[in-house]
Amino acid sequence: MFIVNGFPSVSKDFSRYNVVWYSPSKDASGTMPIGNGDMAANVYAVENGELYLLLSKNDAYNYCGDLFKTGRVKISLNPNLFKGYKNFVQELDINTGAINIKSDDTEISIWIDANCPVCHVSVNSSRVLDVSVEHDLWTRFDHCVYNTFKNKDEKSDDIDYGATTQDTVVDIHDGLMWFFNVGDKSVYENDLKYYNVEYLSDKFEDPFQYNVFGNYVKSDELSLKNGKLTGKSKNIDIRIYSLTMKTKDVSKWIDEIKRISNSHDSYKHSWKQHCKWWNEFWNRSWIMSSDSKLPENEREVLYGEHSNGKRQEKDIAALISQNYQMFRYFMATQGRGAVPVKFNGGLFTQQLLLSFEDKTKRSGDKDTLRYGLLSHPDDRLWGRRFTFQNQRHLYWPLLGSGDTDLIRPFFDYYFNLLPHRKAVTKEWFGHDGAYLRENIEPTGMERDCGNIGKPLKAEPGTMAGHYHDMYFTSTLELLAMMINYAEYTKDNHFVEKQLLPYAREAIRFYINHYKKDERGKLVLDPAMVLETFWKAKNPAPDISGLTYCAKNLLRLKYGNDDDCKLWNNILMTLPQIPLSTYDGKQFILPAEEYEYKKNAENGELYPVFPFNLYGKAYGNEDIAINTMDRRTVKDAFGCACWTQDQIDWAYCGDTIKVVEGLEKRFKLSSTQCRFPLFGRENPDSCPDFDHFGSGSFAFQRMLVQETPNRIYLFPAWPLSWDVDFKIHTSHGVVECKLKDGKIIKLKTSSKTSRKILYIPEDLL
Repeated sequence: MFIVNGFPSVSKDFSRYNVVWYSPSKDASGTMPIGNGDMAANVYAVENGELYLLLSKNDAYNYCGDLFKTGRVKISLNPNLFKGYKNFVQELDINTGAINIKSDDTEISIWIDANCPVCHVSVNSSRVLDVSVEHDLWTRFDHCVYNTFKNKDEKSDDIDYGATTQDTVVDIHDGLMWFFNVGDKSVYENDLKYYNVEYLSDKFEDPFQYNVFGNYVKSDELSLKNGKLTGKSKNIDIRIYSLTMKTKDVSKWIDEIKRISNSHDSYKHSWKQHCKWWNEFWNRSWIMSSDSKLPENEREVLYGEHSNGKRQEKDIAALISQNYQMFRYFMATQGRGAVPVKFNGGLFTQQLLLSFEDKTKRSGDKDTLRYGLLSHPDDRLWGRRFTFQNQRHLYWPLLGSGDTDLIRPFFDYYFNLLPHRKAVTKEWFGHDGAYLRENIEPTGMERDCGNIGKPLKAEPGTMAGHYHDMYFTSTLELLAMMINYAEYTKDNHFVEKQLLPYAREAIRFYINHYKKDERGKLVLDPAMVLETFWKAKNPAPDISGLTYCAKNLLRLKYGNDDDCKLWNNILMTLPQIPLSTYDGKQFILPAEEYEYKKNAENGELYPVFPFNLYGKAYGNEDIAINTMDRRTVKDAFGCACWTQDQIDWAYCGDTIKVVEGLEKRFKLSSTQCRFPLFGRENPDSCPDFDHFGSGSFAFQRMLVQETPNRIYLFPAWPLSWDVDFKIHTSHGVVECKLKDGKIIKLKTSSKTSRKILYIPEDLL
């Protein structure tokens, strides 16, 4: 590994997990990702001597709610440093969140300041280079696939936004500047009107209207000429600033981005503070493992390329560790802004190599060669959706990794929309409380949910017509995540200001939404088991979710006397989790009753995860194992995407099956892009971040599981894998090292009693 700038040492060297290339990329499908949590870039160097940065911003919403790129910068270098590339090396250094390129006597370092919205492109050479920098804009479209301005039963002429908005280039004397101005366009009021809650538009800010986002490029070594920054020098620092602002007056955006550009620290100081942030981040936690059965020369050998969508590494333990560390890197580079990281590509969607047929299918446009055989820079499957079944997997692992600061935008997103959800609940169901459906848009409404996108009345005999019509489980999983977060962080302010207000509305929804039988028990009917089992009664996910949340709210003494009565009320009126027995083996049913199946989710496993009532740590893993053996769908999508089989196998304590599943998951790469850790496209957009989040959480649960009273170490770990890990629990931090099947190091945080640790005797 070479280092252009040098950086303070970290206690653990993560460079073994870096991605290294020894040739430039062919086109825009060959990008590497960098970011500071709010501003990000897909960086690619191509053979013709040009370096591109496809720029993004965490909150760059357009008027339909899509997250657009903020633009693209093209840097041309002469002589061509990438031609021939005998000595070319490009490395993503996750220690410092930087991309370093070395070609003969020239080094280029690209990094986005962890403490400021500026991207540095530093070029250092022993010879004078002719450098040119220009913006490289494209024709914007209105919205991504599956996004529309109009709901399905609205007339086509209800909304007319006219010509598609395009970027505006600002004429300034010292650099390049451009912005995308949303203006007064927005689907917000139309969404509210469609759900009969248009009065909310006077109370809450439109998330899209008057959004302005863009970039400003400067360099002290270059001057503006003919719309480009040009010059000759051996050492050049190009600075790219990014800003999103809500304003009717774009001159305010211009003034603010200029102010930011004039207020930054020196390069040396900024780099030092940037490295300090990454150093502290990586010191929070880690999992570093390797297969001790392999010869030494095959251990921790990781390649920067893949072969037609398949990783070729032999050390599966190291491969999983690389994916785990890279997932943390992905979340750190895009998860510190105002908006949660989107499961369908986050800030790192890029132009993908598409077949002629794929292009036609995605665009719905016969002109499939409009952008060649690469997808559009703003393109992503599933558009603006924040789909909870997928989103959750990005955030569950952050508890164990100690990245709890990165979870807050996720909680804030849903909590800030709680008034909208209460209003919709009251309007459509006539009772108090609030619920979340699978897709809750930034407007707070349920666009893309249902045949007409509107809730159905909860009356016996009502028949669902769409996958989300009577599926409310997301309401409870978010509450479970909030309870776990509060217990991990001991954040009483969060408990009072977010958890309890949300918990009250979530529990009230279920109490008010369903009727009781003659025994005084709630009957959850009509209902669904996630998207899979339709016309269901008493679904296992909702019953286990209500049980898990209410029991833990009571155990942790969250809430006042009235709250505790509410938690007890739901517990006393809940039916039992549906169980059955066959051949002497007890297992969980998806629901007490259901009529038919339409999707591929294993709702019967929700009492194992996310509502952890069964598993090895609780001593009832036999029921979890029996349920896994009889589960509806086995290894969906080839163990990829949002599926959670590996998590469930870890809770079962089945080492062999969880390892087999994670190997399948993390050997997958996209055939449409070069970067080997972006996950394939379909059914999600590429990069597929829930793919990595689900696998990362399973990896943690192989090493550590817990109950309110105990921490269990190595419940599903192959003893032939050496490992060094630091993982957070609700009881504190555990740091441990296992080598040749024996624990050689074990540390716990000061507040964690060693007495609560359960360690298999053969490891001591």
